[in-house]
Amino acid sequence: MIPYGISDFRRVKLENYYYVDKTYFIPKIEQQPPFLFLIRPRRFGKSLFLNMLALYYDIFYKDEFEAVFHDCYIFGHPTPEASSYHILKFDFSAVSTKGDIDQNFSDYCNSDIKKFIIKYQLNTTINENLSAHKNLKNLFDFAQQKNINLYIMIDEYDNFINNLLMHSTDDYQKLVSSKDEAIYKEFFKLLKAGTSDNSSALKKMFITGVSPLAMYDVTSGSNIGTNITNDYAFNDAVGITKEEFSKLTQYYQIEERLDIDDWYNHYRFSKDAQHTIYNTDMILYYLKSLFLAHKAPENMVDLNVRTDYSKLRYLVYTNNKLNGNFSLLQELFGKGYITTLEIKDSFSAFELKDAHNFVSLLYYLGLITIDTFYRGEYYLKIPNQTIQRIMGEYIQKALQESEIFDIDLTRFQKAIHAFAYDGSLHLFHYLAHEIKERSKVRDFITGESFIKGFLIAYLGLSPYYGVLTEEERNKGFVDIYLKKAPNIDDDIFEGLIELKYIPRNKFNHEELDRQISQAQKQLTQYTPQGTQKGIVLVFSGWEMIHCGVVA
Repeated sequence: MIPYGISDFRRVKLENYYYVDKTYFIPKIEQQPPFLFLIRPRRFGKSLFLNMLALYYDIFYKDEFEAVFHDCYIFGHPTPEASSYHILKFDFSAVSTKGDIDQNFSDYCNSDIKKFIIKYQLNTTINENLSAHKNLKNLFDFAQQKNINLYIMIDEYDNFINNLLMHSTDDYQKLVSSKDEAIYKEFFKLLKAGTSDNSSALKKMFITGVSPLAMYDVTSGSNIGTNITNDYAFNDAVGITKEEFSKLTQYYQIEERLDIDDWYNHYRFSKDAQHTIYNTDMILYYLKSLFLAHKAPENMVDLNVRTDYSKLRYLVYTNNKLNGNFSLLQELFGKGYITTLEIKDSFSAFELKDAHNFVSLLYYLGLITIDTFYRGEYYLKIPNQTIQRIMGEYIQKALQESEIFDIDLTRFQKAIHAFAYDGSLHLFHYLAHEIKERSKVRDFITGESFIKGFLIAYLGLSPYYGVLTEEERNKGFVDIYLKKAPNIDDDIFEGLIELKYIPRNKFNHEELDRQISQAQKQLTQYTPQGTQKGIVLVFSGWEMIHCGVVA
């Protein structure tokens, strides 16, 4: 069975779900310092990975060790620390952000501490009237007296607090502030203290999340553990490699419609990694449909990997206006990449106006990934079509809410449909007309990069295509390639688009003819075949002055 949406490792193994074996990372983890911090984007398999570690180290499940791990790497290569800890595990995604946040957090943690005490039948109690960090301190003292080795695991440490940040920076600041009894902060202060006491019961800790923001803000900039996020050794700790994907498809005897790298692959979490990895959820979502329905899913983008636009809106707005972060997104779409000298592993949520911090946050959220590292700079790109479509939706909604560019999406989708099934170029005329008519958008048009990024963002809203840029073809690189999505059965038109731009102050008919001739020559080199159309688009300023097909 395909374990889509299941993070219960014990269930996956005992109920015969397919498991991509990650237990070979256990010896690597034990070579690291004892307190570890791993950041990965949503839906990458962090929870399953953490639950695998929990079961491996849990003395409670010692008798089930063979039944669970018998076909895993670690069964033949066990470490001395197997089945030797009391595991206290938290999942902060379960904390509600409605009502009294401090109380919600404390109640949730107290509940898990109580379950821990009952699970191991410990001769101690919890006072539910006390704050969580105080009960945790009492548990630490008890465990130290009884010589109990504790391993604390926190999954999605920043989930609920990130939700809080994205809806109310005031509430976020209150929760991470230094005021007395800021419970979330006190909780992490206690963890930090618990790692430094002599003969402390807290021997190990593993924390996962999607960004370093909360960790920075609650610990005054100093992590309470070793951040292994960008360590080459852990690039593949979660996610699925090409080799693992191949074994997965062979197991389920799936051979067709596997040209999906453009949609789900190309993540890299270390500049030293020579290969990329797939998002786990995206792969299982797609294969589930192939296996159960014998066809690709109706929508190539799994709703579960989407991050609600409203949760990122605050990043691109300042005083109800689009800020420099939005301009950076435009640059990303237009150029196909952005660069930074450093991927920062520690910065505050209140410092996201700094472009370097914003770029780093996009990286941790999985919205951009490492393409290459060259001459001391990271070149970062959107990893795949799934993320490109999601980010295109962000851009569309941001322009719409700012009353800069708001088009009739129904008419737009009909125009895309007409191109796909009839080869009609009305799609490009419609977009160009809307750009020309809406004066506010002209302030954003600074050259070819904007026009290209704009087209990529909007064309990516189509259900029919992946929108590839600088795609290599016959020793050339296509500006924009509208490539049929793997879930489309019909024979539709694809587009090979060459985009040219002439500044308004440099326009003349000779230059126009030269640009058209050059584009036509390039498209001829790309050798469009069958239902592929070679399309020349020429813009001058905000006006499209030529739209044609190469014969």
